[in-house]
Amino acid sequence: MASSLIVPPSGPVTAHCFRLQPGDQLMPTLKQAASVVLSRMPPDVCGSAFIITAVGSLQDVTLRLANASRSGAIRQGNAPTDENFIKRYPQQRFEIVSLTGTFSRDDGCHVHISLSDAEGNTVGGHLIDGFVFTTVEIVMGTANGVIFRRVLDERTGYNELEVRQIISNRKRESVLARLSLSAILVVIGFLAGRCRSR
Repeated sequence: MASSLIVPPSGPVTAHCFRLQPGDQLMPTLKQAASVVLSRMPPDVCGSAFIITAVGSLQDVTLRLANASRSGAIRQGNAPTDENFIKRYPQQRFEIVSLTGTFSRDDGCHVHISLSDAEGNTVGGHLIDGFVFTTVEIVMGTANGVIFRRVLDERTGYNELEVRQIISNRKRESVLARLSLSAILVVIGFLAGRCRSR
């Protein structure tokens, strides 16, 4: 089977650093930060944000664990059960081991997290939410030249990441200017050649 992998070229990456305070709700705050960061970037230059790294601690965390269906029910074989893969940890505190995710201008996002408890046990999955316990220090990145969008994938039933290259007006104008200059040089060369032949 042939791969349908498309990797559009991008431009420079910029880091945006911030800290969340005790009691902040992680997921809405991440979305808000991505929105603020992207609002500072011209849409014809950048339409993508992502988490580069994060450290900190959380409490009252809710995750969607692996194998969750669209409805959140566990499926064993083909038969759904009443058990749910959306899991809340209301009385636990965790250290963030890893936090990764992508954000788009249309408020779409996909964020995964790995957490470690007081005994070093880890759990991870799709971040639904959690509250900052002491701090969460985040470095969010943006990449010029690409836009992230969430588009329904019929195969998965989810809005999945679509990455597209941005052709900015400045880039278009630069290409048009080079084409115009090239056309002028061709015409001059043609006319000079005709003059010499007379």
